[in-house]
Amino acid sequence: MLRLSKDYMMDTWWRSKDGMIDPSRTATPVLAIPAWEQACEAVLEGDRLALGARFCPVEKADGDGRARYELAPGTVVAVASARSSSPQRAYAVEADGTVAEIPLVEAEDRIDPAGGARRAWRRRCIRAGLTEKPTRFTFQRHSYEVGVVYDWAGEDYVAVVTRAGPVCVWARAVTYEEAVSLGLA
Repeated sequence: MLRLSKDYMMDTWWRSKDGMIDPSRTATPVLAIPAWEQACEAVLEGDRLALGARFCPVEKADGDGRARYELAPGTVVAVASARSSSPQRAYAVEADGTVAEIPLVEAEDRIDPAGGARRAWRRRCIRAGLTEKPTRFTFQRHSYEVGVVYDWAGEDYVAVVTRAGPVCVWARAVTYEEAVSLGLA
């Protein structure tokens, strides 16, 4: 009786007799990651990518130290180290059966495409170092006015001044709803 090697069986596409890829016969897509990492369903908690239900490997780590997971097309996977509660990488299983690493931002957008603009605004405010809670900044001289939206730390129109003194300014991030109403987002 003939047997196929494990590597041949883990191939995403079956090969024909001449060794060429035969797309008419597909195998289940397989994600192989180091055994010390966990593969989980990618979910959103609030607006951030998080670890959902953990996937069970179909093949435990062998000599190469990698665990293998069979996944359905369209699945978005978040990968983290065994003791971590936040994802470090994300993978997507495409319709053609390929498994590709994608940026965490793209994983968020694949899970919730409608919230992409809101998450992009949040990232802009974070890059400027602002939160929705006012923060005090000290300046020698300034001309900031309360209730006015300003550019901040290289980002256009992300800060609203809530209070201004002679040398201190309190500013917070413009919320997404405020940005939409002002035509900024």
